[in-house]
Amino acid sequence: MRKIKTALVIACVVPFLAGTGYGEIRDAGEYLNKNVVERKLKNGITVIMLNRGYTPTLAFEISFRVGSSDENYRTAGAAHLLEHMLFKGTDRLGTVDFEKEKVILDRIEAVGETLDRLRLVNPGNMMIPGLEKELKELQGKHSPLVVNSPYDKLYSENGGVGFNASTSRDSTGYYIELPASKLDLWARIESERLRNPIFREYYLERNNVIQERLMRYESSGTGLLFEQFLSQAFTAHPYRHPTIGWESNIPFLSIRDVRNFYRTYYTPSRMTITIVGSQDVEKTFGVVEKYFGGMESRPVPPAITIAEPPQRGEKRFTVTFESSPYIIVGWHKPTYPRVDDYTFDVVSEILTGGDSSRLYKTLVLDKQLATSVESWNGAPGSRYDNLFIIYAAPKNGTAPQDMEKAVYEVLEDMMKNVTEDEIHKAVNKMESQMVFGLSSSKQIAGLLSNYQTVFNDWHYVSSYLENIKKTNIEDIRTVMRKYIKAENRIVGILDDSRKEKKQ
Repeated sequence: MRKIKTALVIACVVPFLAGTGYGEIRDAGEYLNKNVVERKLKNGITVIMLNRGYTPTLAFEISFRVGSSDENYRTAGAAHLLEHMLFKGTDRLGTVDFEKEKVILDRIEAVGETLDRLRLVNPGNMMIPGLEKELKELQGKHSPLVVNSPYDKLYSENGGVGFNASTSRDSTGYYIELPASKLDLWARIESERLRNPIFREYYLERNNVIQERLMRYESSGTGLLFEQFLSQAFTAHPYRHPTIGWESNIPFLSIRDVRNFYRTYYTPSRMTITIVGSQDVEKTFGVVEKYFGGMESRPVPPAITIAEPPQRGEKRFTVTFESSPYIIVGWHKPTYPRVDDYTFDVVSEILTGGDSSRLYKTLVLDKQLATSVESWNGAPGSRYDNLFIIYAAPKNGTAPQDMEKAVYEVLEDMMKNVTEDEIHKAVNKMESQMVFGLSSSKQIAGLLSNYQTVFNDWHYVSSYLENIKKTNIEDIRTVMRKYIKAENRIVGILDDSRKEKKQ
C-alpha cells in the first residue's frame, strides 16, 4: 500500500478531462504546468489555482506546513487538538453573546489550567474536588451561549459538501466544495476563522480526543503495534510521536500551549490556499487577496534540527493483545527529492501492487501464509527521511516468524532476479492508475495542496511519472542492497494473547 505521498501521486495526474475536452490532454505534466496558476501574497501565503470543469463549483483547501512532527513532548497532540478547535468558531460565529461568553471562558481557562497543574504534580490536593465542581458548573453556564457546529450549518445552507479537516505528521488541511458563486463567502468565513479562532469547549473537546485515542489505539491491536513500531523506529526524530498524542500527555495538554502552537505555526509563510474548479483565476485571486492579504506576517517558526541517527542493529519487539497476529517490518530510507525515494515506489508496486505482485503471489496465493500483505513507501511522513515498510496478517495457524522468513526470501530473490519486464509492468500500471484514478476537482486540489505544503513544490505532481520511468534494474538492486539489510531493520510482531488461554 502506498500511503499519503505515494498513494496520492499514484492515483493522480491525468483526468482533468471534464471541461477540457477528452483527448485534448496528451501529457498531464504539460497540462498542469500550463494551466496551474501560482501566486504569492505579500504576507507569504501561497495561492494555487486551476480553472477546470464545466460545473460551476470550486474545491477549496487551506493547508499548513505543520503537523505532529513539529511538536515536542510537552505539546504532543497539539496539532490534532488545534484542528478540532478551528471548528469552534470566532467571536462572531459560534456564539450567542460573546461578551457574556468571554467572561466565562476566561474563568474556565483559569480553573482548567489550575486543575491540570494540580492533577499532574499533586493529585491528592484537597482543592481538586472543588475546582472540578466549579469547572462543571462553568461549563453548564457556558453551554447555552454556544452555537454548535457553526461552520457545518452555514456551509450546508450555501450548498457546501465535504467540509472536513485532517492532521498528519507533516501537515494540516481544511477543505470544502462550494458553488463557485460562494467564493466571497468562503474567503470571508475562512479568513476570519484563521485570524481569530476562539478555543471554546476546550476541555470537553480534549476529553473527546482521549476517547478517540482509546478507540484507535488502546482498543486496537494493530493500532498499538503501529504506534510502538514508530516509537521504536525513530528514537530521536519527532516522527515517533503519534499524531493524536500520547495517552499520558493528552489529559494535561495545556490550552495555553495549544494557543501558542497556533500562533507559532499557523503563519502565512507556512500556508497554502488551493482552489480548483470552474473559475476566472484573476477574479479568484482578487478575492483571496482581499480577505487573506491582511493576515499578519509572523516570524518563521524554528526548523527541526534533530535528525534520526543511523541505526546500528536490528530492532525487534512484540506487542501482546487480544487480536489476530500481525507483523510489520520496516527499513530507514531517504525522502524526496532523493532518487532512491522514487525507486522505492517502484519496489513497492512490484512487491504488493496487485494479485500478481511478488509478495502477494507468494505469501497469499502460493504458500497461503498470509491473508493480506501490503507495503508503504514513505511511512509515516515525507517532509523528512522516513521508512519503507511491509505489513501482513498471517493466516490462521501461521507463526508470524515463518511469514517474516518468507518475506525476506522474496526480497532476496527480487534483489537478485528483478527484470526489466517487471519494472516496465509496474511503471505502466502506475501510469494507467494516474490516467484513470482521478476525475474530481477535490482530488486534484488535494494533490496540489499536499505537494506544495510538504515539498514546497506542487510541480512534484507533474514530474513524478517522468522520474519513475527512469527506474532500471541497477536502481532496484542498489537501493535494496543499501537499505534492505538486517542492521537497518525494525520488526514488530502482534502476538495474540488469547492463545495462552486456549492452551
